[in-house]
Amino acid sequence: MLENQTQKKTIDFDFPLVKFSEHKQDWWCIRDAFEGVQIFGGIGSGKTSGSGKTIAKSFLKSGFGGLVMCAKKGEAVEWLEYANQTGRWEDFVVFGSKNKYEIWAEYLKNKKRFDELEKFKNNNSWEAGNDKRFNPLQYEMTRGGEGAGEVFNLSNLFMELYKMGNRFSGGGGGGGDDRYWDTALKRCMNRMFQLLILAEEEISVENMRKIISSAPTAEEIEAIGGMSEKEYFEWLSQNYCAYCINEAGLKVTDETDYSYNLVDNYFMSQFAKLDDKTRSIVTESFLGLAEPFLSGILKEYFSEGVNLKPEITFEGKVIILDFAVKEYLQAGIYAQGIFKLLWQQAIERRDIDLYPLPAFLWVDESQYFVNEYDTIFQTTARSSRACTVFLTQNISNYYSQMGGSSSKSKVDSLLGNLSTKIFHANNDAVTNEWASNVIGKDYIVMESRSEQKKNFALMADSVGKSSSVSLLPQVLPKEFTTLSSGGEFYNYKVQAVIQMKGREWSSGANFKMAQFSQK
Repeated sequence: MLENQTQKKTIDFDFPLVKFSEHKQDWWCIRDAFEGVQIFGGIGSGKTSGSGKTIAKSFLKSGFGGLVMCAKKGEAVEWLEYANQTGRWEDFVVFGSKNKYEIWAEYLKNKKRFDELEKFKNNNSWEAGNDKRFNPLQYEMTRGGEGAGEVFNLSNLFMELYKMGNRFSGGGGGGGDDRYWDTALKRCMNRMFQLLILAEEEISVENMRKIISSAPTAEEIEAIGGMSEKEYFEWLSQNYCAYCINEAGLKVTDETDYSYNLVDNYFMSQFAKLDDKTRSIVTESFLGLAEPFLSGILKEYFSEGVNLKPEITFEGKVIILDFAVKEYLQAGIYAQGIFKLLWQQAIERRDIDLYPLPAFLWVDESQYFVNEYDTIFQTTARSSRACTVFLTQNISNYYSQMGGSSSKSKVDSLLGNLSTKIFHANNDAVTNEWASNVIGKDYIVMESRSEQKKNFALMADSVGKSSSVSLLPQVLPKEFTTLSSGGEFYNYKVQAVIQMKGREWSSGANFKMAQFSQK
C-alpha cells in the first residue's frame, strides 16, 4: 500500500503499522511513528524481541529506509534476519569491518545451518572486508543543499564532534579561559579549512594535522629570503602548510583573493609570530581534538573518503552501523554518534516532495548515544518524516549519561518529545514511578464494608456499606514488575503498557495493556 503511494509522492499518515485490535483507536499509524517512540524494559523483559521487533518489522514491511545503531554484538545479524523475513535484503548496507554477506555467512555457519549456507554462497558473490568510508568533514564540504562547504559550519561540526567525544569520556565544560582558547582554536581551524579548500586538498583531519604541525615559525619565514630557488622548493616539498599556501596562490582568482589573503596572513604572519606558549596551546588543543581520528576505526573509516552517504536512506536503504559498543567501546560510540548527527541533519534538510518516504532512526541501548541534539531533532521530526525509536532499560540510564546539574530537565525534555512510550517489565523503582506518573491518576470509586455482630439472639447483625471517590494512580508502580517477559515460561508472550500523547484507546483509557509475540 505504501509503495504505491510513495510513487505518487504522497504518504497516508493514517496507514496502520501495528494493529493492537480491529478498532481504529487501537491502531498505531505512520503519523504516530513520526512523533517518536521510547521503549523501557529491564534486562530480559522482551523489549527488543517484543515491541521492538514488532515495530522494526512494520517499518521494513512498509518500505521505510533507516539508520540502525548497534550497541551489542549480534545486532547486525538480528537486523539482517529482519531483512530476510521482510524481503528487504537488497536494501540493507552494513557499515563496519565486515560486509553483510560475510556477517550472514558466518551466522549461518555458527548456527550449523549448512544447507542455507551453501545455497547462500551459491546465490551470492562477494569480497571480504568493507570498503565503505565516511569522512564527516569532506561530506559536509561536498553535500548537496544550501550551506554546504561553509567554513564556519565545518569548524562548528568539528567542535561538535569534539564535544561529543568529551561527553563520552566524562569531560565537562569550562570557564572563561576555556572560551578564549575555544575562540582561538576555532579561528585556527577556519583558516585550515580555507587553506585546504583553496589548495584543492581533501578536507580531512590528517591534512589538518599536517598543516598545523608544519605551520612555519617566524625564524623559518625570515630564512626564506636567503634561500635559493632549489632550497625554497625543497622546503615546500617538506612543509605541507607552505606547500598548500603555494598551491592556493597558484589557483587564486578574484573571487578567492580575499580568502587567500586571510590564510596567507594568518599562517605566514600571525600564527608564525605567536609566542611559544600560545602557539603550543592552540596546536595541542587541536591535536587533542584530532587524536581519536588518528588511529583505530575512526582513522580507517571516518578520516578519508566518502562513498557512503546518509541520503541513501531517503530512497529506502537501511544502513547498519556495525561498530558495536560492546566490541569497540568508546570508539564505537564516537563513530556511530558522528554518523547519527550527520544523518539527522541530512534528513532535516531533505526535500520531502522529492523524497517523501519515511526514514527511521533505531537506537537500542540508547543511553550510549543520546545527546542534546536529539531533543532539537525530535521537535521537527514529523515534518521531516523521521521515525525515532529509542530503547533502554530505565530512565536512570539517561540521567547518568546526560550528566550535569540539569540532566533531569534534559531527559524530561527529550522524553516529552517522544510521544509513544512503551513500558515492559522493570525492577527499576525510578522508572516504574515515572511511568505511573506519565500515565497519570484518575478518580476511582473505593468501596468499604463494615459488619457488626450482635450478642443477643433476638437482635440482627448490622452490615454497612459506604463508597468514596479518590484520585489514585491508574497503574501502580508495582504492576510494572509483574508484566510477562516472554520466553518458554510465558509461552513467548511479552506484555507491555503503552501510553501515547493525546490518545484515548478503545477502552476509554489513556493507556493500553498490550501483548507481543516473540515468535
